[in-house]
Amino acid sequence: MLFTSFLYLVEERYGLEMVEEIIEEAAPASGGIYTTMGVYDHKELIDLLAVLSKKINVPVSKVTKTFGMYLFAELIAAYPQWIEGLHSSFELLEKVDSFIHVEVKKLYPDASPPALKCTKYNDKTMELIYASPRCLGDVAEGLIQGCAAYYGDKLHVQRESIGDMSGDRERFLLTQTGP
Repeated sequence: MLFTSFLYLVEERYGLEMVEEIIEEAAPASGGIYTTMGVYDHKELIDLLAVLSKKINVPVSKVTKTFGMYLFAELIAAYPQWIEGLHSSFELLEKVDSFIHVEVKKLYPDASPPALKCTKYNDKTMELIYASPRCLGDVAEGLIQGCAAYYGDKLHVQRESIGDMSGDRERFLLTQTGP
C-alpha cells in the first residue's frame, strides 16, 4: 500500500505526468508497476521520494513526512474499523503494534511492518520507539503527525536516532501541547 499511496499522492498534487517522470527517472526494478497486494523493495520507494524531492525542490525529509501524513489518511479511509472506539492519537498509537500491525499481517501475509513500542509516561507524554531495517523514520513521523491532525491533538514531536544504522531505530517523544 505504501507504493500505491505514494503514487496517488504524486498524481493528486502534481499530475499523472509527474508520476511518469519520477518512475522513469528512478527506474525501479519493478518497472514502477505496484499493487496494494505486492511486496516491493523499500529502496524503490526511497528512490521515488528522492526523485520527487529533486523535481519539486523540497527536502527529501519534508516530502517523506508529507507522504506519511497522506498515508495516515489513506489507511484510515481504507480501514476505518481499525480506529473504532479510539479517541486520541495516544490511544491509537498504543494499539498500532498489538492490533493494527496484526491486522495488516492478516490482510498482507508477506508484509513486514515496523516494530513500534509505546510507553505512556502520563496523560500528556508518550515515548514511541520505531524499529525497522527499512529506515523510514520520516514516514513514521509523518504518520504520527497525520494521526495527531486526525484527532485534533496538538503534539510536539521530538525525535532522535538511537539505532546502529541511520534511521533503523528512532525514538519519538510526543508531548501534547494543547487541551
